[in-house]
Amino acid sequence: MSDKSSFIAGELGNIVTAVLKKMAAEKSKVSAVNISSYISENSQYQKLVKNAMTGGDKSDLLKYVTPLNGFVPDAGLRNVEEQIFSQEKTHDDAVNALLKTLTDHVLTLEKRQHKISTFIEDVFSKFVTLQADLTHSFGTNLEFVEKDLAMDKKLLNEAQDMHKILKSEDSIEYLKTRMLESFSSFVNTFGQKTETKKGHLDEIAKEYSSVNDELEQYKKQVSQLQCDLNKYKNESIKDHMTGLFNRKYMDLKLNEEMERFKRQGQPFCIVMADIDKFKNVNDTYGHQVGDQVLKHMAKLIQENIRKTDFAFRYGGEEFMIILVNADVRNAVHVSDQIRKKLEATNFSLKDLSFNVTASFGVAQFQSNDTPESCIKLADSRLYTAKQSGRNKIVSS
Repeated sequence: MSDKSSFIAGELGNIVTAVLKKMAAEKSKVSAVNISSYISENSQYQKLVKNAMTGGDKSDLLKYVTPLNGFVPDAGLRNVEEQIFSQEKTHDDAVNALLKTLTDHVLTLEKRQHKISTFIEDVFSKFVTLQADLTHSFGTNLEFVEKDLAMDKKLLNEAQDMHKILKSEDSIEYLKTRMLESFSSFVNTFGQKTETKKGHLDEIAKEYSSVNDELEQYKKQVSQLQCDLNKYKNESIKDHMTGLFNRKYMDLKLNEEMERFKRQGQPFCIVMADIDKFKNVNDTYGHQVGDQVLKHMAKLIQENIRKTDFAFRYGGEEFMIILVNADVRNAVHVSDQIRKKLEATNFSLKDLSFNVTASFGVAQFQSNDTPESCIKLADSRLYTAKQSGRNKIVSS
C-alpha cells in the first residue's frame, strides 16, 4: 500500500471510530442509514473525500479497493470494481458504491460485536441470579442445621434428666410418673426432629433439582458462548472466500516469525504466488468460475504445506505463504509442487474446459530484513517470474 493509501485508510478508520463514539454518546441507533448520515456530515470525512476521491479517472479508485481484499466481503468489492469498469457508471457512482460497501461492513462488525456483548451480559446476569439462589439455599441449610443441633441438644438434656431420675428417686410411683413424663417428652422431641428432617430433605431435593437445572442451562450457554467467540475469532482472521488467513493476521504472524528468528535464528521463507492471467478467467467464464479457481488454488496451498506453516490471501488472485524453519531450497520445492498440481488441474464448465497456471517469488528472511522488505523482495521476484514467461518460480 502506498504512503498516501495508508494515510487515507488510517484517516478513514479514525473517522469511523469517531462517528461510532458520537453515536454512542448521543444514544443514536446503530443502523446503515444513521452511520451513512453521521459519516457524510463529518467535516474530516468531507475533506478526505474532496482531497482523495473527487475528479480524475475512475480507475484511480482501484488503489482504495485493493487494500480491502481479505477484509471486506468479495461481493461488495466486486460490485465496486464493476462500477469502476462500467462505461455507464460515473466517477461519483463508483465512489458511492465504495462508501456503501465500507458502511455495510462496519455495520456488520458492529452488529456482531453487539450480539456477542449482549449474549455475555445475559449469561452473566443469569449466573449472578444462580449465585443468589445458591446463597439462599445454603443460608436455609445453615438455619436448618442450627435448628437440628438445638433439637439434638434438647434430646440430650431430656436423656440426662431421665438418667438423673433413675439415680436419685426412691419412690417407685414417683419414679414411674417422672420417667413417663420425661420419656414422653423425649419421644415427642425425637418425632419432631424426624418429621422436620424429612420435610427439609424433601425441600432440599426440590431446591437442588431446580439449581441443577439452572447449572445445566448455564453450562450450555457458556458452551454456546465459547463456540460463538471461536467463530468470531476465526472470522476476524480468515479470508471470507478461500478460508485462508487474511492480511491482518499475516502482519501478526510475520512479526512473530521475525522475533523468533532474532531469538533462535530459525530460518523462514516468504512465498508470493499469483494466478497468471486471472482477469481473462473472470472476463471469459465469469466471476463465479473465477471464485472456484481461487478456492482451488487455496486448497492446493493448504494441502502442500505443513501444519506449522501459514497461508494467506494477499489480495485478489495473489497469495502469500510463510514457510517456517525452511530455506530457499525447501520453499522452491513446495512452490513447485503447488505450481505443477495447479497446471495439471482441468477446470470444466459445461462444454468448455480450461487450465490455469501460477507464478511464484521466493525470499528467505535475513538478519537485516524487516517483514516489509522481505515481502517486497518476494513480490519483486514474482514480478520477474511473470515478466519472463509466467508459470515459473524465481528465488534469486
